[in-house]
Amino acid sequence: MKDYTELLPQLFEEMLGQIKYFKKKTYQDLFESLFEKHRPLMEALQESYESEEDFLDRTAGIIPDYAQEKLSHLSKGKREVQMVDYNMSMAVYIVPLLKYSRQEGPARLAKEMVIRWNEKKMMPLILQESSYEEISGGFKKGFCYITTAICKSRGLPDDCEELTMLRSYRDTYLLATEEGRRLVENYYDTAPALVLCVDMRKDAAKIYERLYKKELTECLSLIRAGQNEMCKERYVDMVKHLQRSYGGTCTH
Repeated sequence: MKDYTELLPQLFEEMLGQIKYFKKKTYQDLFESLFEKHRPLMEALQESYESEEDFLDRTAGIIPDYAQEKLSHLSKGKREVQMVDYNMSMAVYIVPLLKYSRQEGPARLAKEMVIRWNEKKMMPLILQESSYEEISGGFKKGFCYITTAICKSRGLPDDCEELTMLRSYRDTYLLATEEGRRLVENYYDTAPALVLCVDMRKDAAKIYERLYKKELTECLSLIRAGQNEMCKERYVDMVKHLQRSYGGTCTH
């Protein structure tokens, strides 16, 4: 029986140190190098899963218990800031690494670990079961990534009028100028992390609905009226507001 009480907390601590590299230009290469580094751990987890009947019960709570113990020693203010980083570490590194192994044991462990993590109720934040493919794909959507999250929350399809119009606006107006290209590139780095931060919240649906009614519909009206520059300013202000209100440390 392999003892993971030190190995998994060590993995958690290492991934906490990688949050600052959660950017479009660094995430893919970093993630793949981290996976290769920890491939022996993934293989060991699979072997334990195959040979130990109580593997999930014994292992899934190790990181959640470790994180909760660390948080218990912090003041309320520091705990709230730290918890954002804890959730991000789990969402963009640990859970995706376990699932990326393509092995049943680590994948089942990731699913059960998310459940145990959310049962702790350490903060009004929700950890969702994410994957490397979903996250890396988010970086490619760039300027429309936040809009995609808003529309998804409302149950709108990927080819809805809102997304189609904003993608056309991005491609034909923003990407046509150097300033616009810089703007899109900047949001490649921040939008996926920002959406993850919002998605962690229990009131995420209300936040997205408010953004749809007060911000997105106005942007679309400006595009229809040919006021493209005003639309850009409105969208930039919306993103800055989201960063101040919900981004915490995960978008910096």
